[in-house]
Parts: sequence; structure tokens; C-alpha cells
Amino acid sequence: MNLANFITTLIQDGKVSVDTDISPFSADILAETATILQTYYHNDVQDMPGTAPAFHVDAAVWSATYIYRAAQLTAIRTLGEGDIANLLIPFSGTVNAATIYSADLCLRYLPDLTGLSKSLSPKDKLVEQLLETAAQWPFSSTGIKIPANEIPDPLWQHPSLLAAYADRIIVTRDQSRLHHPAVLQAVLKALGHYQEILWPGFIKP
Repeated sequence: MNLANFITTLIQDGKVSVDTDISPFSADILAETATILQTYYHNDVQDMPGTAPAFHVDAAVWSATYIYRAAQLTAIRTLGEGDIANLLIPFSGTVNAATIYSADLCLRYLPDLTGLSKSLSPKDKLVEQLLETAAQWPFSSTGIKIPANEIPDPLWQHPSLLAAYADRIIVTRDQSRLHHPAVLQAVLKALGHYQEILWPGFIKP
């Protein structure tokens, strides 16, 4: 299953397989993947609160590549630490609202992939790398315990991202994400008068 097919199946079914071939993706496959992700973006923004950030093709394709390679590393256990470093390349662009949301189109599957990797080998180098990525992209990683670092300014400064982030925190009941004042206020606003229903046992930091 090539990258484009992988992303299509991931979006539609949530069940995927990967090739054992770890050679670079062709320009045609990357272009096809970008088209698939842009269509996905236009469908996804309909569920975003307010006005969603713009589509950023480089961030979207990077995240698709990252998730595909991470899935390969999870499935092909003969790959070593050198392969992890070579395949899981960090995003090199500017982190802003558009890149956060566009990367999330695929990085939102990071918690599931991290959980699977942990179940196979909790102390694996791959798990360590996935957790580092989870910390770098907090919008996509609620439910994963990460250090209580400051979230990127574009995340809490963009109303649509902040509201969606608050919803994700509530769904995953991720108490560790409430240290930032703006995030806490967004969560309290989203809970409103339904705190006991939406988040039983909620404790304000």
C-alpha cells in the first residue's frame, strides 16, 4: 500500500497496512497524496468551530509521510534506531495555525499509533521518538502524557484551534493540558454548566 492509498484508507476506514519498501516516495505519489489531503481538509473544516486555519500543503504531506513511516517502523520490527532517525524527520517549516491544523489531518492518529507501539515494546526508541513528536504537536496528541511545556502561541491564539483543542482535552479528559491559562479558560467555557456530564471529577488546577 503506497502513501496515497494508505492515507485514503486511514481516513475512510482507520485500518491500514504498509509496504516493506522504505525507499523515497515518488513525486507523483506525493502529488496524489497532497490532492487527497486537500479534499480531506475541505471536508474536515466543516466540523471545526468558527473559521479554521488555511490549508498548508507542505505540513499536510509531511504529517502523512511521518505517520506512514511510523507505521512502517511499528510493523517492521527489524528496522533499527538509525532507520528511525532517517525516516521520522521533524517538520522543518514554521509552526503557525495553518501548519498546526494541516499537520493534524494525519497527526491526529498519533495517539493510536503511539499506544500500539507501546504495547509492542514500551521502552523502544520508536516510542521515545513518537512521544517527542506528541510534545511538539500538542493539538494532535491529547490523551498522551507529555511534559507540561508551553503550547505554541498560534494554537492558543487562534480561536478555532483553541476551541477544538479544548474539546479534545475534554473528550480525552487530559488534565495535564490545563496548565496554560488560555487553554484552561477555553475548557471551562466548553464545559459550561455541563461539567459533571462532560467531565465527571474535573478538578480545576
